[in-house]
Amino acid sequence: MIIPWTIKKQLIYFLIFVLVISAIIFFIWSGATKPTCFDNKQNQDEEGIDCGGPCPKKCLGEVQNLIVLWSRFFEISKGKYDIAVLVKNPNLFLSITSLKYKFKIYDKDNILIAIKEGETFITPGETFPIIETNVDVGLRTPGQVFIEFEKNFQWERTEKEKPPLVVSKKQFLNNPPFPRLIITLENKSVSVINNIDVAAVLYDKDKNAKGVSLTTVDSIAGESSQEVVFTWPQPFSEEPSSSEIFLRTELAP
Repeated sequence: MIIPWTIKKQLIYFLIFVLVISAIIFFIWSGATKPTCFDNKQNQDEEGIDCGGPCPKKCLGEVQNLIVLWSRFFEISKGKYDIAVLVKNPNLFLSITSLKYKFKIYDKDNILIAIKEGETFITPGETFPIIETNVDVGLRTPGQVFIEFEKNFQWERTEKEKPPLVVSKKQFLNNPPFPRLIITLENKSVSVINNIDVAAVLYDKDKNAKGVSLTTVDSIAGESSQEVVFTWPQPFSEEPSSSEIFLRTELAP
């Protein structure tokens, strides 16, 4: 059958129209899904997060790895231990919204006796303890503890200022049955601050950590203060020489 030229012409126009529409849809789809220089992620051969490589914005510097300053374990009761590492984030403008980690506890013969997994967040430039409490190691005695971070975590650029929280008072009482550290936490801003992680580390005279504790303060109203109490299961044979308080809240990128 011979197709008239007018019909052929209409078919050609129709095919051209379909191709144009398909191309438009493809470019819209690819533009919506492909990486950009504004997605708070390090991708598409960027040298940092949304900087360097194909992005016009220059990077402030190389992304530095988290630094573990020390790792410790503390006996709470028979077969139960608190474990902690002090971690430093040397990146002043980079944070991690979700970071999975794994504690590995070994005995004196370097035999793995316990694993404890968890998840935390990291804010720019902070030094903070990651603490897991009441970890059961059975009948074995710990010799050392290590922490491993997941490999494919995502750094994000964050320039939001940390909330103005300060510790105005500290008092340690090594009295039976439970020693306690009492602090006063003040909110210097006019706004409510929510979900505050508060960690305490006790040190001996040589600045070795000998006790840790962690709690969360739900909220503190603006221009107000709140008492926070940390306790331990039994008095210390040698009273701690000093203490350090770490405050952190999760910041939006």
